[in-house]
Amino acid sequence: MTGVSVNADQRSRDRRARMVLGLFLFSTLVVAFLSVTLGSYPMTPGDVLRAIVTPQKNDIVRTIVFDVRLPRILLAILSGVAMALSGVVLQVLTRNALAAPGLVGVEAGAGTAVLSAMIVWRSDVTTEFYPLAAFVGGVFVALLIASLSWNRGVSPLRLVLVGVGITAILSAVADTMITYGRIDQVESALLWLAGSLHNAGWGNVRGQFLWLVLSGVPVLALYRHFDLFQLGDAVASSRGLDTGRFQLFALLFSVMLTASAVANVGTMSFIGLLAPHAARLLVGDRHRFLLPLTAVMGALIVLVGDTIGRTLFAPLQIPAGLVVAVIGAPYLLFLLSRRGQSR
Repeated sequence: MTGVSVNADQRSRDRRARMVLGLFLFSTLVVAFLSVTLGSYPMTPGDVLRAIVTPQKNDIVRTIVFDVRLPRILLAILSGVAMALSGVVLQVLTRNALAAPGLVGVEAGAGTAVLSAMIVWRSDVTTEFYPLAAFVGGVFVALLIASLSWNRGVSPLRLVLVGVGITAILSAVADTMITYGRIDQVESALLWLAGSLHNAGWGNVRGQFLWLVLSGVPVLALYRHFDLFQLGDAVASSRGLDTGRFQLFALLFSVMLTASAVANVGTMSFIGLLAPHAARLLVGDRHRFLLPLTAVMGALIVLVGDTIGRTLFAPLQIPAGLVVAVIGAPYLLFLLSRRGQSR
């Protein structure tokens, strides 16, 4: 009877998790459609549908929808998915609920590499190489942090501490480049660092989608491995998981996700922290549902942040990263206070 009760309870939790996931997927689609209609040039949902279904020559609505708003919306969704998944992977690897790409150095490595390409080698590097620069910088920093944190495996505590130190060093390097760079290059770099999607285009969307296929899909497919690793090295190894290899590949996928998002939309540190926690509160720690819900919530947060940023004071646009930070910072303080009280 006990086994039947446990199975029934598990099925009930799974059903609830599917409902929550479906609800947030539907909410993201609704917000995306509404976001198409909002902006300096207001449209009704009927205008958007007519522009899509019955396009006309020199149709300004269709031009705005397909050339300006739709790529921006899709890039917000895809980059949000990438940053959120990267965050939940790092939280599992470090076994630290406060871990995020911005806190363990990966985002700083990718960001500094792109900043170098924008300011130091601007005349020699085109924007198409920014994702590659971000990936190289992120991988280099990740390998450096992993090697300095290695103690018969990657020590979670050392990983966080070393990551904080490397982040501080890279922040000083970035500040130096911004201080002594050319004013036009610095202005562009500062806007990018704030987390902006104002230059979003179909090329960015295709690139981000490709990186998600290469790194996001494997992360979603490895949900059972994340569950095992979460139980501890001894238990995971006894169940047949090669923890060292798993850590290496998971860290690589996390770097790829972070690098692609940083290259396309800049730094939005709080997504990798905020989305996993919000998802965990709703569906628990089972990665079968935690991973996809985290991805959807990351997409929704960035989409809402960008929509608010470009419409609240239109035609003035606030970078999405600043809006997300306004949302994420109070949540981080709340989380820290909760952890302090629980001790």
